[in-house]
Amino acid sequence: MAERLLTPSKITAWLDCAHFLTLRHEVEAGNRTVEHSPFGEMAQMLLDKGLEHERAVLDRYRAEGLSVFEVPERVNGESFQQWVDRVGDVLAEGHDVVFQMPFVHEGIRGIADFLRRVDHDRAGGDGDRETGTFSYEPIDAKLARRQAKPGHVLQLCFYAEAIEASTGVLPEWVHIELGSGRSEAVRVADVLAYWRRLRGQLAKLLIDGVQADTRP
Repeated sequence: MAERLLTPSKITAWLDCAHFLTLRHEVEAGNRTVEHSPFGEMAQMLLDKGLEHERAVLDRYRAEGLSVFEVPERVNGESFQQWVDRVGDVLAEGHDVVFQMPFVHEGIRGIADFLRRVDHDRAGGDGDRETGTFSYEPIDAKLARRQAKPGHVLQLCFYAEAIEASTGVLPEWVHIELGSGRSEAVRVADVLAYWRRLRGQLAKLLIDGVQADTRP
């Protein structure tokens, strides 16, 4: 049986049209085929541009002297969960940046563009501050030039919760690297309640099955 896991992109599309999720699950179940779209070339061009932007951000991190761990790609015939299991606990290794980290959490799967290490101070025995603890904050590279879209932030909320499940530490901030070269940061505490309410609605869909009476 195929994995029935939601993705952050499906969730943001579902916000715009509940029928979208019904159609996607029909395609994945083999009950619906996707017809050729005349906009295929445009979609491919946008995909290529997105990958170029992502690679430019990666190159910039390397130029800053940060240590970057590139997650091994998913292999043929491997389920998403098997890939996650094979990758293992990369975040415990302390890399400055982790590129393309896969997560499965609460019935949702996704691949974080970047996770960047954040070092924390802690109180020493004599009351002084000493370094030694760290966590990670998720970063997505998006082609949007002026500002992040709500869907971008919701995707990052998923990665923030997945990081918390893996490390025990909820990120304080999530970040978007815009196509203009500007970065935006959003405080997780400001948006997490909405994400969790939305996630609860989607969890019910996973349990009950996608409603058959949805309409475009």
